[in-house]
Amino acid sequence: MILMEFDLSQAEARAVAWYCGDEGLKAGFKQEIDVHSQRAAMIFGYTYEDFHNTYKSDDKHFHDLRFLAKVIVHAVNYDASARTVNSTLKTHGVYKKESEVKVLVAQIHEAFPGIRQYQWAVQNQLKTNRILTTAKGMRRYFYSKLDNNTFRRAYAFLPQCTIAEITNDGIVESRHPIEALGGFILLQVHDSILIEVPREHKETAYNIVVSALTKPLTVYPFFGEPDDLIIPVECKVGSHWGELKEWKP
Repeated sequence: MILMEFDLSQAEARAVAWYCGDEGLKAGFKQEIDVHSQRAAMIFGYTYEDFHNTYKSDDKHFHDLRFLAKVIVHAVNYDASARTVNSTLKTHGVYKKESEVKVLVAQIHEAFPGIRQYQWAVQNQLKTNRILTTAKGMRRYFYSKLDNNTFRRAYAFLPQCTIAEITNDGIVESRHPIEALGGFILLQVHDSILIEVPREHKETAYNIVVSALTKPLTVYPFFGEPDDLIIPVECKVGSHWGELKEWKP
């Protein structure tokens, strides 16, 4: 028996882009580049090619910068303050003036105006009926006071819930075929699934799970045109969880 972990690639950032309806924000994903490396290059003053090539060489410094860029991406997507972003950077040993972080956040919003449009539309929707509905149809009613804390939770609800729905539906569709191979679905962690399967059925199990996770989902943004969201799947394989290696059939 072997373990196989299936992870939706850059799932939350990708879902945000589709809900924003910002073509510039979606472009990097559609071009199949590493968006977090792209944003890190933008933030820390590198070309994408130089940053990504060095990152792939397992340079720890660049891995750390990419992680910080990922943190900043999510912070900006969900309207964290410049002070909060700066505090997060300091926690990871990156020291900037708060005024510099404000400029950085402004640059991101200027490059991707759909983020602000999405946030405004979510606020307006809550003020209208307090209900948000995901692309898969899950509805949430927000009971709490309509302040910035509630709005930030609402910005996160649509992409985060959508990713969980995609993953859960993938589990439901995969369960019986995987069990028919003599395998088991062991664990789900937000955007990833861990299974155990006989080694000889590795490729069959891969095809089953990837097919279930990559069903097109039409997202109707508040602004912009409807677009099918298909999130690529990365797979790791091995005998021990935590020591899995990337694998493709």
